[in-house]
Amino acid sequence: MTNSLKNKRVTVMGLGLHGGALGTISWLVKQGAKVTVTDMKSEEQLASSLKQLGKLKNINFVLGQHRTENFTNTDLVIRNPAVPKNSPHLQAARKAGVAIEMDSSLFFLYSPTTDIIGVTGSKGKTTASHAIAHILGATRVGTDGVSPLGEVAKLKENSTVVFELSSWRLEALTSHKISPPVAVVTSIYREHLNTYTDLPEYIAAKKGIIRYQKAEDTAILNYDDAELRTWESEVQGTLYWFSLKELPSGKEGIYRQDGQAVVRIKDKEISIPLHTLALQADHEQRNVLPAILIACQRGVSSEKITAALTSLPRLSHRLEIIRELNGVTYINDSASTMPDATIAALQSLAGKSLVLILGGSDKKLEFKELGTAVDAADVRAIVWLPGSATARMKSETQKEVPQTGAETMTEAVTQAATIAQSGDTVLLSPGATSFGLFKHEFDRGDQFRQTVSTL
Repeated sequence: MTNSLKNKRVTVMGLGLHGGALGTISWLVKQGAKVTVTDMKSEEQLASSLKQLGKLKNINFVLGQHRTENFTNTDLVIRNPAVPKNSPHLQAARKAGVAIEMDSSLFFLYSPTTDIIGVTGSKGKTTASHAIAHILGATRVGTDGVSPLGEVAKLKENSTVVFELSSWRLEALTSHKISPPVAVVTSIYREHLNTYTDLPEYIAAKKGIIRYQKAEDTAILNYDDAELRTWESEVQGTLYWFSLKELPSGKEGIYRQDGQAVVRIKDKEISIPLHTLALQADHEQRNVLPAILIACQRGVSSEKITAALTSLPRLSHRLEIIRELNGVTYINDSASTMPDATIAALQSLAGKSLVLILGGSDKKLEFKELGTAVDAADVRAIVWLPGSATARMKSETQKEVPQTGAETMTEAVTQAATIAQSGDTVLLSPGATSFGLFKHEFDRGDQFRQTVSTL
């Protein structure tokens, strides 16, 4: 691939509803590329995204369909992260000898800075990347609705970037044999098995974050994750661990002990208090530990780290308290799109009396452990959202409590509010994706927030 995209024909596959492609398209236009944007959704469905591209000129839109010629008669195809790598249109491009890139690979190829901290994981990567960027004052990219390429022009040679890397974005880096110089991995769960052949293929994609690291690079892995402990022999650079329990002797990294984060590097230990941190659930605190470790490694003082932790805001859609009304607390955990995330939410609310809003679309995941967690929790009632995963979830729980079904979020919240009593918590933690009923999990959470606000 040449260094210049000027006058190159570029097909962007997937405009989407999150807004992440907008920065990519804008960047391509500024590079002088001749851009074609194609998406299976209609102009009406994509109205909000199209409106934001209104000022850009010389873009050809092919909506409601994909045309093979847009993938074979072009110089470059940019694949949206959600597009399966075995898409027949991408296969046609490969057969025609057309290069296929993603925003992640283009970012690494065109970024003026090499100080890039990559963060991946089945869950927890958003919290971890948010905390790292907050403490370091770094630029954060790769989150939903934020195009990495849209930030390139703002970066300098000495900028620090925190890049949230999905398995799909890592696939694009692997094709160039690229791994970030600092790699953080939060967790490995069964995930996205509707787009991967099996769990080993998914894990192999995630492992791309360390596969091409060099001896001078750094990997920071979750010691509490049994799968990640097996990666130790494959780390090329320096390995650090993070854990909620004291690390074994000889293991360097960071762990939690008696309300403190203890950083252990060589023969030195530094303690940072965690009591002022707004994120008090175990899984939340675990995902903040890499940020503290990296800050210590970069010479940030304990005082500045503590101050940053105190001001670290909670992210939307992640155990987000929306409102307290008539003694009932309403919590939005819509980002829980997989069973393990809902299990973590239930564990963090242990002892609370819950009215649980659950269910959604299937990604070929397993729900047995979720059923066990629901049975063990103090769940007083369940409101089921529609979707292909819902029946499977129902079959795995033996909870003998009132259960109702809802066709819309308004109906789900109304039913939950009717059931809830003073002292209860209404928890939206679906444990599944939102396809069909909502645009995405953030739309699902936004509808929950809006409905709760009108009660």
